[in-house]
Amino acid sequence: MSDLIKRDSIKWEPAIYPRSKWNTTTIERYADAMIAGDQFPAMTLEEETNRLLDGKHRFEAYKLAEITDVLVEWKKVPEGIPIKLFAASLSARHGDRLNNEDTKTVVRECWNMMNGEKAPGKLVAKLLGRSEGTVSGYVSDLVAKHREDRRAKALRLSMLGWTQGEIAERLGVDAKTIQRDGQNFDTELLSSGHTPDEIALRLGLPIQIVLAIQFEKLSDQERLSKLNIKIQPYDVWHFQGCHDLMGDEYPGRIPGELICHVLYFMTKPGDLIIDPMVGSGTVLDACLLLGRKARGYDINDQQERIDIEKYDLSNGWPETVKKANLIFWDPPYFDKKDAGYVEGSISAMAPDDYLNWISDRFKSLYDLVKKETILTFLMSDWDSENAKNYAGHSGIFQWDYVRELQATGWTVKRQIQIPLSTQQVHPDIVNKFRASKRLARLGRYLLVCEK
Repeated sequence: MSDLIKRDSIKWEPAIYPRSKWNTTTIERYADAMIAGDQFPAMTLEEETNRLLDGKHRFEAYKLAEITDVLVEWKKVPEGIPIKLFAASLSARHGDRLNNEDTKTVVRECWNMMNGEKAPGKLVAKLLGRSEGTVSGYVSDLVAKHREDRRAKALRLSMLGWTQGEIAERLGVDAKTIQRDGQNFDTELLSSGHTPDEIALRLGLPIQIVLAIQFEKLSDQERLSKLNIKIQPYDVWHFQGCHDLMGDEYPGRIPGELICHVLYFMTKPGDLIIDPMVGSGTVLDACLLLGRKARGYDINDQQERIDIEKYDLSNGWPETVKKANLIFWDPPYFDKKDAGYVEGSISAMAPDDYLNWISDRFKSLYDLVKKETILTFLMSDWDSENAKNYAGHSGIFQWDYVRELQATGWTVKRQIQIPLSTQQVHPDIVNKFRASKRLARLGRYLLVCEK
């Protein structure tokens, strides 16, 4: 059905239009013909939105000819077909077809939007008036990269202890696909004389996975040596920064060396480690490199990290803690509202509410875990200098957490001091603290507890 409507009611959105450019000569020729009284086919608009799907040259020609009442027809975009692909299919039906470059761009963009895995099939080829082989060729590199990325993700999850069924569900494919990916994996290159970086590039794998595979037969000491981590056999651990191979940029990111020390002294290869507020993923990367199984949860899930599962600890502990050998818990510190923390972070609670929230989780965790499970709790004091914001509170200190742990059944076995590095404090901040006669907070403690 076609009808005359006002030209100004048509919506033009470049993002959904399949052509990268249009021919000004064609527009001028159309405009001259329109002024002379020639009739043109109706432009195609999307139902209900009036977005232009086909007829850009005519649309521009109507404007040039100063014609306000234009002929249009409406079409509904079929369900499951990206609007840009449907618009391209309309162009494929008349004489001024899309050129090869625009067709390729449309296919590639739509493949990404449809989260494709396989190459486009007969339907896309038919819509665009191209052969199936041609449209498949447009995205052959994307298909290969997608499979490569999927294989890397599956391998990471497998090495962290996920079952094949869990991996398939997480990646949205069937178990046979995961099994096939593993069978097609080239392991010979891993034992070649190439550097880990070269192998990672050639196999399309993150460097952490390559190293983890190469480390499989090594002891903890040998792995740490290759990671250039020197174990500090004391109850005070000093770290100058964050290890490049462990954790992403994230508010409150902790050094991978810290986690490696926890794993070295308190776990053995194959143990299951749970991090309920995993943040940057540091614990997961450290476990991968040291041969531990691990599950990481966070209210702020990062889609690019397939091993981080979205979970809100306010709803209780994940079921996996029942099988854990160690839980590493590094919650947002009180009144420390780093940029990037999710809205409603527990750090913004009132002092009593914050401590009660933590205590409730101590108790519910104790009730869930098996005997001899270890809980490591990383925390910093909140001192009285900021207490003026909260009447009646002098601060929340390490001994407050110890009291709550003991009250909920945990045996506190050890305290390890892990002070923040002074190198992380900007000189301007140091000068301000010095001038105001205030003490900057560098203290940080790891409480090691056992059921």
